[in-house]
Amino acid sequence: MKKRIPFILLIFILILNTQFLLEAQQQKVPKLLVGIVVDQMREEYLLRFYDQFGENGFKRLIREGFNCRNAHYNYIPTVTGPGHSSIYTGTTPRYHGIVNNEWYDRKLKRKVYCVEDTTEKLVGANTIKKGVSPRNLLSSNLADELKISTNQKSKVISVSFKDRSAILPAGHMADGVYWVDLDSGNFISSSFYMSKLPDWVIHFNNQKKAFKYIENTWTLLRPEDSYSSSIAYDNNYEGSFIGKVKPGFPYNLKELSGTNPPQFEVIYTSPFANDLLTDFAIDAIKQEGLGMGNYTDFLAISYSSTDPIGHKFGPLSKEINDTYLRLDEDIARLLDILDKQVGKGNYTLFLTADHGVSDIVKYLSDHKMPTGFLSLDSLSKEASISLNRKFGIGNWIEFTINNQIYLNRSFINEKNINLVEIQNQLAGFLREQKGIAQVFTSNQLEEQDFTQNISIKVQNGFYYKRCGDIIIVSEPTWLFEKKESASHGTGYTYDTHVPIILFGAGIKKGESFDNLNITDLAPTISTILRIKLPSAAFGNIITKAIAE
Repeated sequence: MKKRIPFILLIFILILNTQFLLEAQQQKVPKLLVGIVVDQMREEYLLRFYDQFGENGFKRLIREGFNCRNAHYNYIPTVTGPGHSSIYTGTTPRYHGIVNNEWYDRKLKRKVYCVEDTTEKLVGANTIKKGVSPRNLLSSNLADELKISTNQKSKVISVSFKDRSAILPAGHMADGVYWVDLDSGNFISSSFYMSKLPDWVIHFNNQKKAFKYIENTWTLLRPEDSYSSSIAYDNNYEGSFIGKVKPGFPYNLKELSGTNPPQFEVIYTSPFANDLLTDFAIDAIKQEGLGMGNYTDFLAISYSSTDPIGHKFGPLSKEINDTYLRLDEDIARLLDILDKQVGKGNYTLFLTADHGVSDIVKYLSDHKMPTGFLSLDSLSKEASISLNRKFGIGNWIEFTINNQIYLNRSFINEKNINLVEIQNQLAGFLREQKGIAQVFTSNQLEEQDFTQNISIKVQNGFYYKRCGDIIIVSEPTWLFEKKESASHGTGYTYDTHVPIILFGAGIKKGESFDNLNITDLAPTISTILRIKLPSAAFGNIITKAIAE
């Protein structure tokens, strides 16, 4: 005769088994997600500087994580605002709406900044400036979906030197979003997120660490002859700080701060900005108890100083080389704290970049490479003359910005002229100009479906309500004229090819040469976190990177 298990005992066993299964399932979800975005980091920097890196920073991420060697941006323009938005939403400007760092608003009749919000105020700043928020971001992102999935119980903290680089990763529901005020050196925030700074942020600001870093002199971290992949100081390609008489190291930051306002601009254009941000991020981990609760928390860190350094000195400079060696040490320091505070195997981390960067036009020209500058102002003036000849004298062009031309639609309507006809006429004229590869009209981008090459990248970056009537694509290595030594924004590989490294809980060790899009990152992380994909995400899951 079979012995029957008492009913109460059976229920108890079922409860224990259910609890065990739930705990086992929960253990697969990391306690903390860390997203690192390095501004203007080309993928090839990992290869070019690899032998100079220490063992516990970038090398550790590559050695123990999953390295996606062929990841690209799948839209134009490749700049900071759209980059951070696309990383965390899993979609492109066509759907998340951040079409550039700034654009022309037809209703307001002026430029608008990607995170500006006149209904909000800055919190913790000593000066009166425009308020900021994520309201211009039209879709949800990873941080939003994480908050929704845990009924607001997850903590979301985002930090950067730039406001847009802190705000756009944080989404709409974040607990704390902080960036640096270059006038005071303090970390500040927006009234969108809080009415006053938390005590721990006030305490951090009171330590005046920015003032301590400005006392530093920036010298090479290693012997000069070890920077073999960088060009010599004595060149005509790189920019420098105002007041710097002779190019090259050392850079006395305190001395330069007096001639390069605002006061902490020199910190921002030095690797010590990354040190300060790492200090703050580590404090956030400890003070907010990130990764210590019952739900997955999220920390976004955007290292910004690599961008102004890259613009000023260029990708072949010793300055950019040295900056990445020092950033490598910051990454190692951050990983060490995460191991100790959260625990190995309890956090998932990814590292990527918001765009790459071109080589310096003059350097390429001097080495007989095809290159050049385009002036949007000059093109606009010549385009106006062309339209005057065809349609009569008139104020046909309302505004030009980035690589786009906004036509004066009110005037065109008054003249009872077909908008598409004027767009086509203008595009035809511009296609004949030197340095221009392609020209698209808003009508083309609305009516046609492109599937490959530059055309689909332009369409992925086009949102009708915020973009111009004409979008210009330069030829490879041709840049729209700017003051910086090097720049970015195109759909060519030097601007689109960025690192994606996945590391930690839920990640396999290995690498892939598959062609991946930046929009694949958010769906992959959503899968690891077991949360819903962001609302407009259309990327694919990087299945090779996910541990079984």
